[in-house]
Amino acid sequence: MTTPALELTGIGRRFGGLVALHGVSFSVQPGEVLGVIGPNGAGKSTLFEIISGNLAPSAGSIRYFGEDCTRTPMHLRRRAGLCRTFQKVRLFESMTVRENIALAVRQTIPADRDWRAEVALVLERLRLQAQAERLPSQITLADRKKVEIGRAIAGHCRVLLLDESLSGLTHPEATELIGEILALNRDSGITVVVVEHVLSVLAAMVQRLVVLHNTTVIADGTPSEVAHNKEVIEAYLGTRRNALG
Repeated sequence: MTTPALELTGIGRRFGGLVALHGVSFSVQPGEVLGVIGPNGAGKSTLFEIISGNLAPSAGSIRYFGEDCTRTPMHLRRRAGLCRTFQKVRLFESMTVRENIALAVRQTIPADRDWRAEVALVLERLRLQAQAERLPSQITLADRKKVEIGRAIAGHCRVLLLDESLSGLTHPEATELIGEILALNRDSGITVVVVEHVLSVLAAMVQRLVVLHNTTVIADGTPSEVAHNKEVIEAYLGTRRNALG
């Protein structure tokens, strides 16, 4: 049996008397593209904060390729290849695209590796060569999101957590970025977990969906299975037509 890339068991999180997550359990297989979906307030962002190590769970455990990482600090998870982006793109506005990526590369690769070659590889993977010498203010939102992904995967990435990376994009931009993400998954074997709140956006890119509602998992299956799940339709999507976007 293959060891999961990520395995969450009974994850819970409280903020005082407020329950943000309760009994969340699911696993992600190596090389899988998994979507996590749910309405605002369902606990998606809190879940990513916990998986990445930026927030400790109040209950439950997380295993990363078989190793317990429940209390492992965020920077050590990053060093082990557990990488993430953020809802709000976080770039250094005074640095070029190349310099933004170079900073991330030099922080993550061993000293004996050629960091310039690694930067060139990231730019090529995300088709950012033409924007390499531009400042973030001089490129589109879609390209800014690519730079954010490039910074995340710089050096060593085994699991990539994407926090609403498609939000704010036009349909053609989102389609292009989905293609880049799937290419990273296909060509580099990077496991991808994507948080979004619109099923129709995710249906074209993920193999499986986990649905959060009222702080817990209410469904786990293929996009088609989730779209026709009665509990999902009633609790989140509203109608069968809307379930398919």
